[in-house]
This record gives sequence, structure tokens and C-alpha cells, in this order.
Amino acid sequence: MDQLEETVEGEVAVIDEEVTAVMLAVITVIAVIVGVGTFLPSRTSERFSELGVLGPNMKIGDYPRELVTGENFTLYIYIGNHEGHVMYYRVLIKLGNKTDSISEDEPMNAEVLLSRDFILKSGGNYTKPVTLSIDKPGINQRLVFELWAYEPESRMFKYHSRWCQLWLNVTAPA
Repeated sequence: MDQLEETVEGEVAVIDEEVTAVMLAVITVIAVIVGVGTFLPSRTSERFSELGVLGPNMKIGDYPRELVTGENFTLYIYIGNHEGHVMYYRVLIKLGNKTDSISEDEPMNAEVLLSRDFILKSGGNYTKPVTLSIDKPGINQRLVFELWAYEPESRMFKYHSRWCQLWLNVTAPA
């Protein structure tokens, strides 16, 4: 009987050591995963910039459609930086019509009404009000917001392939 008790106690001791070893291994793996995530800089897998235009109530969709020449109206420009580094942006607000073209490759060749600059850290965003007025009456006028980014190598702003537009009808005062 003594020999049987010694064998059972020996097996229990071996099982306790195995459980302890497995627990330590699991804790070590968890600590490494947490440590790597904490101490290494985060990476953005997809780098991109955001440009948006909000209406006078800072909402999508409450944009003015009918205006009178010279009448002031306020919109909000939204910029988001997910490029992985600090970015210096410029938004050009242009006025054109339905025949003026714009694409991700080419900015619109039209009159610049206003320009606004933004400097954003990686992961940052900013919403800024802009007050505009349009001097020329016209149907289906195209108000375009283009995003440009500063390139340190060339020391120039380059079209950043992001743009938004609003269609407006502008009438002369009665």
C-alpha cells in the first residue's frame, strides 16, 4: 500500500509540474503579444486621406441648392489623415459648370473661390467652417472641393485625387 501511495503522489507531482509549465507558456505568449502591440509603433495597413463637405448644420445632405448672387452661405470641410505621418493639406474650392471635368487623375480647370490649409497628425481629423458667396447667376453651377497635399521633395502642393461637389442654382436678386 505504501508503494501505491508513493506512485500516486509521484504522478500527481508530475501532473502539477506539467500544468505549471503549460500555464507559464500561455502567460509568456500572452505577455509577448501584449508587449509587441504596446511597444512597437502602430502601422496603418491602408494609407489614405479623407475629404468631406457638410452642410450648414454640420450634416451630410442639408446642402443649399438655391442661392441668390452675393448671398453668404456656410459649409464645413472635413479632412481626415490616415497616411501614417503628418500631412500638410490644402483644399481648393472651385466654381465651374457641368462641362468642366474632374477625375482622380486631373483637378478641375476652373476659378478658385477659396483656399484653406490644414496640418494634421496621423490619425487626426478636422472640421472647419467656410463661408462662401457666388457672384455669378447660373443654373447647375458646380461647386467643387479638391484635396491637395504638400510634397516636401518638390516643395509644391500636388492634387491628392480626392474631391467633392455640390450642384447649385444661383439667381440674381429680385
